[in-house]
Amino acid sequence: MKTDKNLIILFSHSGNTEKIAEMVNEYIAAEVVNIEAVVPYPKGFQAAIEEMSRQNKGKVLPDFKKVKLDIQSYDTVFLGYPVWDSRLPPVVRSFLRENDFRGITIAPFNTHKGYGTGKSVNEIREFAEGAKVLEVLSISEGEIASALPKIKVWLEESEFI
Repeated sequence: MKTDKNLIILFSHSGNTEKIAEMVNEYIAAEVVNIEAVVPYPKGFQAAIEEMSRQNKGKVLPDFKKVKLDIQSYDTVFLGYPVWDSRLPPVVRSFLRENDFRGITIAPFNTHKGYGTGKSVNEIREFAEGAKVLEVLSISEGEIASALPKIKVWLEESEFI
């Protein structure tokens, strides 16, 4: 499945997902784009979770800072995100909904505090209509420092390296 046109799109609140994206990029050398909410999530973890929960309950898809990006010019999008309350962060759902992923392969990776992927991959399928979604790489907070071998195996099994 190795392709020449790879893109990493990520949302990272605490920096954990960004660290994993950097490790992934050691192997695939892709362009990197950050998803940023127009109104940033609060800095503190608990306050951010409360805001996200409020957005989920109200079915709010917050605005994100627009970037000039032609997703259709890439073969594979590596999508990085933290799992919040067993879900994609609302701003990631907004980004997926407002971009055209038809025919694109999405290789999702996430970070979490020990509860796993939850329903985030199903939400990727729902919000990125027409995309082919590969097996997810899920890294718990305690695994981040030693994640490079696990990332390499995931990339090898997905035939990216």
